[in-house]
Amino acid sequence: MIQPFVASFTGTSVEFFETVAIAYAIVRAGYPREALSALVLGHVLVFVLAVFLFPLHEFFPIFWLRLVAAVLLTSMGLHWSIKSLRRIRAHQRPRWAEDPLGKVQITPTSSTTEAFSLFVFFVMGKSAVVEAGEILLVVFPIGAATSAWTQVLWGVAAGMAAVSAITLALHGKLKKVPEVKLKLVIGIFLTVLGISWLLELYRDHTT
Repeated sequence: MIQPFVASFTGTSVEFFETVAIAYAIVRAGYPREALSALVLGHVLVFVLAVFLFPLHEFFPIFWLRLVAAVLLTSMGLHWSIKSLRRIRAHQRPRWAEDPLGKVQITPTSSTTEAFSLFVFFVMGKSAVVEAGEILLVVFPIGAATSAWTQVLWGVAAGMAAVSAITLALHGKLKKVPEVKLKLVIGIFLTVLGISWLLELYRDHTT
């Protein structure tokens, strides 16, 4: 069953892309130490949280774990799809894509020798924790419901690696990535996957 890998990969890629795009903008604004250290630390903190949460899935019946995973995938997929369709119709892009520094309220600096900025570090760290938390919200129920933790972890790692590689390959051209259309496609995929799981649960429950 490859569904856990694909769902984890797509969900991770979308959320991690936003984090990397903001970090990339902060690096180019003259704060490479703050951006990279906060990016790493934010995801490590959420990973540690996931380790502590891991044993909790053993206390819940598999049916309810699968139901939670299916509902989360469906709702998140619908949310991404609807938001993307609205932006496509309005010819809009997310603020973090058009003006990533404006979203985090950071002013570019021409000097890279200034003292370490705790403000920039904490702002980037907050963004990293929020997006990493959303990744956890997607992948943890999938792993708990399917017990395919190896596939889920590989999906997360592959998603982060793919986004990092794309960022390096598109150096200075991230704004050309059609992230709204990509998010629409992934949103539709997650919606279909979530609904298919809900139908499977319904059939299993009624037979």
